[in-house]
Amino acid sequence: MEIRLLKREEIEAAKWNGCVHYATNSKIYGYTWYLDNVTNDWMGLVEGDYQSVFPLIWNDKLFKIKQLYQPFLCQQLGLFTVNVRSKERINQFLEAIPKEFKYWDLSFNDGNRNVLKLKEYDVVEKKNYHLELNKPYDELYQAYSKNVKRNLKKALKEGLYLTGNLKPETFVEAVKKAQIAKGVQHPEALYHTAHRIIWNCLHRGKGVITAAFNTDKELCAAIFFMFDGRAMINLLNVSTAVGKDVGAMPYLLDATIKREAEGFKYIDFEGSSVPGIARFYESFGAQNVPYYQLKRNELPWWAKWRKK
Repeated sequence: MEIRLLKREEIEAAKWNGCVHYATNSKIYGYTWYLDNVTNDWMGLVEGDYQSVFPLIWNDKLFKIKQLYQPFLCQQLGLFTVNVRSKERINQFLEAIPKEFKYWDLSFNDGNRNVLKLKEYDVVEKKNYHLELNKPYDELYQAYSKNVKRNLKKALKEGLYLTGNLKPETFVEAVKKAQIAKGVQHPEALYHTAHRIIWNCLHRGKGVITAAFNTDKELCAAIFFMFDGRAMINLLNVSTAVGKDVGAMPYLLDATIKREAEGFKYIDFEGSSVPGIARFYESFGAQNVPYYQLKRNELPWWAKWRKK
């Protein structure tokens, strides 16, 4: 098997994207335009004439030592291939990663389950919830928890309404404000990345912002759904203080489920390892479809403690 390491400028975008598109484990995160918008520095491992591709996102922020990492808003990467996704193929790609990368923190997509068989690596199974929408709405509704049904009744009494006219800048600012209110301090780079991804998706017809307002025209909840084949990915969402009191997020999700019921799509909730968030996604009847985090630490002893 011939595996080449290509710098970003050497990669033929059409061939790379063709491989990601036709791979049975295709994910939007693997396309060149998506990678270009979540990082400044990436290269790729390529098998043959782009039958398989494997993005490598890197930086040298730790003592100028090169390391591989998973960027913001890019949940799952790893191997994309039109060939067999075997343990042997995945292992050969990992062995082809240059030795200059002394630390790895990689998230493999849910089609890379064979990575669990590689005992020489530290692999952790991460939760991610999917809700298939190929049933009648009444049947999907019956799978909701009592709490979700209770919140929906509350939202209906409040007279909430939905719109798709929320501007990306307003949406991202609301996300940032809500996270700061919860004591979550993300780097400013995350919000810049969010702007780029949202605008790129909207331009390509690959996403939509849906928002719920109350009768006083106050923002109560909003979600940016990113479209990826059958998947509607919950890339970012926000519930405002007002919205939490009136069940705005359950209302917004229920409206999406009602609209897409009996269709070919599914909602990818994108996580979560946070128990409360995981319970919320499960409360809609979503099922865990895990992905895999792989770490390797070959840093010098004097730098290793920074990555414990």
